[in-house]
Amino acid sequence: MHFSIPDLQQFQDDSGVSYTGYNIYIDGFFHCTTRYKQLLCLHEQLQAQNPYFKLPQFPPKKFFLTSSQLEERRVLLEKYIQLVGQNPLLSSSELLITFLFSAQQETHSVRMHEVDIEISLMNGYRIPLSVSSTDSSGTILDIACNYINLPKELSKYFSLYLFNWSCAKDGQPSLKKLEEFESPYISQKYVRPEDKIVLRKCYWDLCYDLDLMIDRVSLDLLYLQTIEELDLGWVTAEPHIKDILKSYEEKKQKREYLELARTLRHYGRIPAGEAVTDASAVPGGDAGAGRVTVALAGRELLLAAVGSPGREQRYKVTRMRCWRITTLHGVDQSISNGHRSQLEDSNKNYELSFEYLISKDNLKWITLRTEHATFISVCLQSIVDELMRQKGGAGPGVRARRAALTYLRRDGSSHVVTPSSSSDTLSSANGDSYNSGSSREIFSVQKLTEKFASVAFKSGKDCVENNAFEAIGDEEL
Repeated sequence: MHFSIPDLQQFQDDSGVSYTGYNIYIDGFFHCTTRYKQLLCLHEQLQAQNPYFKLPQFPPKKFFLTSSQLEERRVLLEKYIQLVGQNPLLSSSELLITFLFSAQQETHSVRMHEVDIEISLMNGYRIPLSVSSTDSSGTILDIACNYINLPKELSKYFSLYLFNWSCAKDGQPSLKKLEEFESPYISQKYVRPEDKIVLRKCYWDLCYDLDLMIDRVSLDLLYLQTIEELDLGWVTAEPHIKDILKSYEEKKQKREYLELARTLRHYGRIPAGEAVTDASAVPGGDAGAGRVTVALAGRELLLAAVGSPGREQRYKVTRMRCWRITTLHGVDQSISNGHRSQLEDSNKNYELSFEYLISKDNLKWITLRTEHATFISVCLQSIVDELMRQKGGAGPGVRARRAALTYLRRDGSSHVVTPSSSSDTLSSANGDSYNSGSSREIFSVQKLTEKFASVAFKSGKDCVENNAFEAIGDEEL
């Protein structure tokens, strides 16, 4: 998980006492607002659960903070939560998942009540469901899979996502996976209301397709998703191949359709927008900066020169020793004037850099300047997670669980949350409302690019280490 706390805001409780709320973003999108004492309570419970593990240092208690001291606390809290997110033991902690799940409900003042939502398949077919407003992603996924008669043992190959068809058609990042620490109802309504909740496969290793092609329902889901991705241009095919696929589609020969589609070069590709990079990062590139399209497929990051899609470079994730996201505070004067306007674009004020093993003992940094740095990093991390699960003998779809947690509300009262409890008492209103100090603008879509004018994305560690990194042996040279 990529945590950040780019800003804070002031609230007043029912008695008129002011307090500070810290806005927490996860993977580039607003998730919740918490007080210092709530994060401290979480820290203490994490430490009690892991008595022999040294947690990151938590900012010390202080009273009557000035504006500059509040800003200092924000930076320290951000560093703390980033270090938690970078530690596999802590980021997968059931306590953390439960805390984030509860904090989202309290932030948006959503009390448990029955709601109607729609889960879309990738062809636009809609599954109407009546669920609880506080149901987690895993719960709603199980309900949706049961509705379409997908065998329970195959549901692990699928997840729920927020999906934007307009962005998808433009080749921009369009997917946000709904995690176990969030309610799909809340995330769609308050974070990305223009998106649809869709059911799609959640893995990168294309070998898993074979597991789905033996069941009628999962075969249908995979087939419909592939047709849509071809229509969107995510997967490309020569005209004669398209004619064959069209013939298979007309004859409802789904297995034959998929077997042919899986041989296409860009099958499984996820677009990640455009970036500016050194032109040498793509084949035939000249000196200086160049614009490229970015995508991910299988276990690779794909870069193609804009206007020349045939000039494509593939970077294996297993050859990335580490990567990092940084914030740009000015224009790199070493870049020629011809490309400077691209870099001054406010939407390209982030860099994603990865250290790549070109050959034995030859590591090189590749840098992409793009507003979608967070999205690319999240995809890289999910590929690495899948690789590590495979090395450990586990398959796809490992679901985070929730644990019993003493959740400290903003008003200072405590509430014991259990995995089976509804958590509806976290908010005091029936239905949906907002806390007195909140506003609709705060909870609309807010990407990190709108907030990080001067905030470093990762202040905890310089890089995200790749546990799936594979050094090149002599036999591979």
